[in-house]
Amino acid sequence: MSNEAHIKQIADEVNLIRRFAESKDVELTNDQAFNILILQFYCFRKPHLTDDLWFDIRKCIVDGSRDGGIDYVFFDEEEPKVLLGQNKYSGNVDAGICANEIGKLINTLDHFSVQATGSYNDKVRKELQESLDRLTDETSGNVEIIFSSLEDVDGKLLLQKLKSVEHKTPSIVLLGPAAIVSYIDRVQSESRLVDYDSLDIDDKDNYLFYENESMEGMFVNVTSTSLIRLFNKYRNDSLFSLNIRKFIRSKNVDEGITETLNKSREDFWFLNNGLTIACEDFSVDGKKVKMSGFSIVNGGQTTTLIGNYKGSNHDDFLIPCKIIRIKDEEGDQEKSLRFINRIAEATNSQKPIQPKDLKSNAPEMIRLKRQFADRNVALIIKRGDKSALTSPRYRINNDDFAQLMFSFVFQRPGTARINKRSLFSNNSSYNLIFKQNYNEEKKMDFLVDLINLNNRFDLISKAFKGNSKTLNKDESNIFFNSKLTMFALFGVAYRVVNNDLSFEDIKSDSRVLNTNQIEYGKFLSNYLDDDLDEKLESLIKMYLPLLDSEYQKQYKAGDITSVSNLFKTDKKYQEEIVPALVSTLSGNYRNPEFLDYGKIFLRIC
Repeated sequence: MSNEAHIKQIADEVNLIRRFAESKDVELTNDQAFNILILQFYCFRKPHLTDDLWFDIRKCIVDGSRDGGIDYVFFDEEEPKVLLGQNKYSGNVDAGICANEIGKLINTLDHFSVQATGSYNDKVRKELQESLDRLTDETSGNVEIIFSSLEDVDGKLLLQKLKSVEHKTPSIVLLGPAAIVSYIDRVQSESRLVDYDSLDIDDKDNYLFYENESMEGMFVNVTSTSLIRLFNKYRNDSLFSLNIRKFIRSKNVDEGITETLNKSREDFWFLNNGLTIACEDFSVDGKKVKMSGFSIVNGGQTTTLIGNYKGSNHDDFLIPCKIIRIKDEEGDQEKSLRFINRIAEATNSQKPIQPKDLKSNAPEMIRLKRQFADRNVALIIKRGDKSALTSPRYRINNDDFAQLMFSFVFQRPGTARINKRSLFSNNSSYNLIFKQNYNEEKKMDFLVDLINLNNRFDLISKAFKGNSKTLNKDESNIFFNSKLTMFALFGVAYRVVNNDLSFEDIKSDSRVLNTNQIEYGKFLSNYLDDDLDEKLESLIKMYLPLLDSEYQKQYKAGDITSVSNLFKTDKKYQEEIVPALVSTLSGNYRNPEFLDYGKIFLRIC
């Protein structure tokens, strides 16, 4: 496809976005619609605009006066990392213009690192600070700059122009017309492949071949120089079109690979898992392996780090590589593409190993999955797990379930929000949630109702997104950052309305919430009136201004920099949020209202 065709396809998508905006009584310029396009296909990876997505995207956009060179801020929870975008809906862009824009953005990050933020508009200050505050010590530095335009920018020339700030330059992704169209196509399930090319191997006909009735493949040792050649040619086109996982900036992994590239390239083969390439066909010709219709489906991070290496060691080295194809005598391209997608899913689901993966076959996890299944609830305990239940009442991932339990039951919403991994890697946390005897019927009743509460909360959240007039600006900011704190406060309501604890008990020492053994039993399923969702929504709306008041107080005092800070630690929740809310809700004015809404938590033991 020519560059003109790429630009035309982008223009068509921009027009679709503008028409969608018109249906919302919003008039967009082409530049503004281009911002939405990049967020839709690169960040959110959604094929169609919906009311929900429209809400989420517009929240990310900070473009305007005093924006510090940032058009949008996106927090990628899967990685996790902060994506900062600068878009130019123009073909009149070169490395100099790009360097100038990225330089502004880097300066903005510098200013935020020392809290010199007074010169930026309110939305930049809020969205960028919120996102940066969501990074933990483990993920600190995971910031990626995305520069998108209708012109391909010379990456090498850009890096030369950024030489003066090279020591503090985050990961940079350049999206030209072909790359943007590639993301659009991929998201819309029209993935493209590299038509034809080759890689060099270490020795003539040196490969290990394997086949069965439907597939064949081989292991080879490919040279780094030939991989860099492919990277330079196709990095923004089709080389990674079926690599499910985008490049993940990971300080430990990146530094380890770079250290090997600098000092011990001869060890790379032993220290790296290598690449997996899926293709429509391959053949070995002497010291070359030729491939058609191919994509790197695993090893994108390795390839990107090798391709972007800026050190002085340019010695060639070997990389282990597996190449796979489906046997397809009739040339069924659709069948081949389905197969390649299957390989992509399989190889990318194997790593990186997460703490929850290591627990997926634990006896207590399998037992809890079975207990939920008996109640027609699907607990997903491993990635790619497909429940045998055909139409479960509820479906929930085990890490989401762990977050709900750690917030509602164990009153630690900060840890649940910021360090979800620790709920599986920390034995004491894991044991609290999963190594419990849930054989009693009342305990399983409780767990099912907790998941029911989660589903209802998410539906209310969706409704709030669809109606911008439901919450004011401050309440919206609090709500969309406070889900787990809300669940912890629901846990407080559960204890109070069931007389497990009184407000006076909590006032005397809020730590009683941690030491008090919760009483399990049905609650939501006991409530038989038809206004359950209305009462839940009313309770949420009661909590919001109280949380906002606490936020404003701490922000003005200089104790926090963002809403994320307010909800980041268990200590702040226990020592500041809970006492402030209990003090207000226990008063004569608010108490009857609170107890009325709290009826949905009344328990039958």
